[in-house]
Amino acid sequence: MAGSIGNMTEVSQKKNFAYVPPSPPANLIESSTYTLDFVTRKFIHIGIDPTENFQVAVHLITSSRHVKITPDFLKRIFSMMGNILSFILDTPRTNKRITFLETDLFLISSMVYKGENNLVVECKNKSECRVLLNRADLIELNKLEWCISKTIIQKSV
Repeated sequence: MAGSIGNMTEVSQKKNFAYVPPSPPANLIESSTYTLDFVTRKFIHIGIDPTENFQVAVHLITSSRHVKITPDFLKRIFSMMGNILSFILDTPRTNKRITFLETDLFLISSMVYKGENNLVVECKNKSECRVLLNRADLIELNKLEWCISKTIIQKSV
């Protein structure tokens, strides 16, 4: 047994893991920001993206990660919010991962993190671009649906 502990310390000393943060989101023009949870640093940033032919873009931003989604995809999330909330508010199941929506670019699924169900919104074409939203974040997002929709319409015009 002492040999296996010695081997593990030797292996752990050889491997240096370095955190490589994802590239920051593009700067948006005429942007508006909504706060989902200030303590955990979760925000929704809506604006015009100059790198995407001046189309309206929506960024879901946390302290360490972000994901850029389209306004149409956000509308699809809002339309499924009843189903999503009914699952998220249910008791957590450790090994059960449910896919709510999958497109060519995005995936919405669920996972258990820190003992509660979370919604995972991730971009399939960029690595490390995903955001976890817990039940409080989803309830706040549901409350802000009208404001966010009006902001998207305003920026589209």
